[in-house]
Amino acid sequence: MFLTGKPGGEKARTFDEIIEMLDGNGYRSASGAVVNSTSSMRQATVWACVRILSEIIAQLPVSVQRKEDGQWIEAEDHDALELLAQPNDWMSQHDLMSHLVFWSELVGDSYFFKNSNSRGKVTRLLPIRGDECTPDMKADWNLLYECSSGDGINGEFGPDKIFHLRNFSNNGYKGLSTIGNMREGIGLALKLEEHGAKQFSKGLISSHWIEAPLGMDEASKLAIKNALRSYEGGEDSGKTMLLSGGMKLNEMGGMTAADAQYLESRRFQKQDIASIFGVPLFLLNDTEKSTTWGTGLEQLSRSFVRFSLNPRLNRLSQTLNRELTPKGEALKTRFVFDTDNFTLGEFKERMDGYRSGIESGVLNPNECRDIEGRSPREGGDEFRIPMNTAQEGKQNED
Repeated sequence: MFLTGKPGGEKARTFDEIIEMLDGNGYRSASGAVVNSTSSMRQATVWACVRILSEIIAQLPVSVQRKEDGQWIEAEDHDALELLAQPNDWMSQHDLMSHLVFWSELVGDSYFFKNSNSRGKVTRLLPIRGDECTPDMKADWNLLYECSSGDGINGEFGPDKIFHLRNFSNNGYKGLSTIGNMREGIGLALKLEEHGAKQFSKGLISSHWIEAPLGMDEASKLAIKNALRSYEGGEDSGKTMLLSGGMKLNEMGGMTAADAQYLESRRFQKQDIASIFGVPLFLLNDTEKSTTWGTGLEQLSRSFVRFSLNPRLNRLSQTLNRELTPKGEALKTRFVFDTDNFTLGEFKERMDGYRSGIESGVLNPNECRDIEGRSPREGGDEFRIPMNTAQEGKQNED
């Protein structure tokens, strides 16, 4: 902890919080780039990773289940379903989920203001930027949120008014910021893109070099330099040079070491940032390197769901339960995200799997039709009992 001389016995700020204030809600990296929620989203790989995670999770169907007589059944009358479907007058469920994932992935925390009626029922969820609200654990172990929103949500609020989704944490109440802790890698990627842009804007781009005769005076050299400026930049690359005075044009052989090192550095940063967010390279259109996750898109997708999506979905579903379920009902309620579309195979493989499930009595036809998004048929709720099996303790009668 670093003391800042704050009056009234307020909590001292950490080093990262001080740096964030000095850099204007950003983190200064060693490369010189300020990494914040705005600048980091200008980096191509960060944009792709956050977009992929937020859009994929936002499109997943979510249901609420209630436990009755030891079994989980669909709770189609749960108040949270309507609130998720229309959190406010301008957002959809997709928008809500995307907002939650976006800010939790970038700054570690995502917030909504819970607008309640006189009976305490949440009627609207109003979005708050992840960098406009700060959780603060008081000495009496009461968690309060200090909000300063540009949309008018300002002040100090308790957990009953703030919907809070946090990333994984080291203190249990504030999520760790990805862009803050990984600012060096993201900052380097930003500087590499900036270097490439300036190189194409101001650099001499040519696949040839000029051999000039000996004894060239300074005036001639200056004239050549001025002439070469018309071939600078990406728009003028590839033009044929007009030479005179005994000068010869020679062609360069292959890529320079500097170009190869620059491309390799950009490729490494792409892989580094993808690993930070847990997004496989095949989702970033990078299939150059082999993977240890197996072969085939189906296996890759299953691994992505298992190792990257499921931990996020588990955290999100438990947060929804904590924030949108009345006290005393949390143990009998759960939110379920459907990820079947990621694990289902091709049509023939699905049909073979359904056939096996029906014949073994694990699934009935209507359950299979529901997975395929089709309406139930009459008689499809019956389970088939395999002929070569019998209930334990019963004898076959003649």
